[in-house]
Amino acid sequence: MSLRVRISTMVFAVAVAACGSDAGSTTDPDPNVSAPSVRAPSAGCAQGASMPCTCSDGRGGVSSCQLDGTFSVCSCQGAPSMPVGPGMTGGAPTAGNGAPAPMAGAGMPPPNTEPPPQGQGTGVVTVPPEDVQACNGMGTPPSPNEVVEVLEIRTDKVVYGGKEIPVVAGGFKSAAGTTYACFWVEIDMPEKHHIIGWEGAIGMDRTIHHQQVSLSPKPFYLAQQGGLCGLPTVDFTWTGARATEWTPGIVGYPLGGPENAGKARFLWQTHFEGATTYTGGFNAYITKNLRKYDGGNFEQGDVRGILIPAGGKATHVATCKPEDTQKKLVHPIYVYASMQHAHLTVTHLKSEQFRDGKSVFVFGDQAVGGFAGFFDQSFKPHTPCVEIRPGDQLVTTCDYTNPFGFDVTGGEATNQEMCTTFMQYFPRLPGTSNNFCGTIDSTGGFMP
Repeated sequence: MSLRVRISTMVFAVAVAACGSDAGSTTDPDPNVSAPSVRAPSAGCAQGASMPCTCSDGRGGVSSCQLDGTFSVCSCQGAPSMPVGPGMTGGAPTAGNGAPAPMAGAGMPPPNTEPPPQGQGTGVVTVPPEDVQACNGMGTPPSPNEVVEVLEIRTDKVVYGGKEIPVVAGGFKSAAGTTYACFWVEIDMPEKHHIIGWEGAIGMDRTIHHQQVSLSPKPFYLAQQGGLCGLPTVDFTWTGARATEWTPGIVGYPLGGPENAGKARFLWQTHFEGATTYTGGFNAYITKNLRKYDGGNFEQGDVRGILIPAGGKATHVATCKPEDTQKKLVHPIYVYASMQHAHLTVTHLKSEQFRDGKSVFVFGDQAVGGFAGFFDQSFKPHTPCVEIRPGDQLVTTCDYTNPFGFDVTGGEATNQEMCTTFMQYFPRLPGTSNNFCGTIDSTGGFMP
């Protein structure tokens, strides 16, 4: 890829040792000690079988047999409780154990004392008509005179400030079956920057179910690189390696600066479906030439409440009601790209916006085909951008055909289902719960 800009490259990665490095992250337990595997026994499990398990916060959960003959990570629902720390009953949260964070994150909520996600203020933002007209969907690369840096975030090393920090030697090793692993890096960045381009760098590793990034601090309970976490927000997501996806010329994702205590924070989650050694990640294109508005991601849809009977068909309708958007949208938002997401049994998805009971926009209406269709999901630009007002209704409808001899329910594993729509938008809304609507929430437990 050729850019007519001056690009300097700083390589980040999942850094077990970064917590004590010049990257500026806080001190954590010994990063060289790997978490023991606490996955449920998996040999010979039969479809439809389940077994009790212990969630990362100490609650009881259920682990279900997956298509590959292994038990899933522990499915945990209900009111969250305090997580269990090292040395306490249940052990520390680890990859492949405890409440699994789904595509939208159904993991442990961050504590109430944790600072808000980056770039989220508290005021109402008004967008004038000329800026609405200037919103041209995705695909605005940097201008020729714009200085851009590329942050290459990987799972095997961090290179920053001229120093290379070797960390998870050879990359992160996932086990067979379903594994959720979270990683973080924090660096000093006194001046505010904007991320104006995202780029997946997963490679051709087909064990990668999805990869998501949040511009948020490390959760207090994430004791080590590769542990389990729920993302407070989802700022971007990939279901495969993707070409660079640029923001509109007036939008950027906030990074660093005084509003974030002079820190640039990346917290990201990778969902593995199989054993692999992973050195992939993603790239973020950043600039000090700040755009006019901070961008964000709005999630709408359901994980819970989905049921497709064995050998049968079903339709699930996920609705964000007018009273929900009235509460969550403190100001209108403008969607410049959207992505629909479901798993292996989905055959058709439709995402629609209603105002005063009438359909005003269809974000997507597509037939999809099982495993191949799943990996083809990506963000689609909207030009002009789509205005969503407080009081609008958002509906995602998913049709499913279940070829298996067992019921398929909603959940985090690949052989479970989701019915969701992700929307890239501006101006960024304040607060975590403003950015989702439905049981796809990113904070662990539905919050209306």
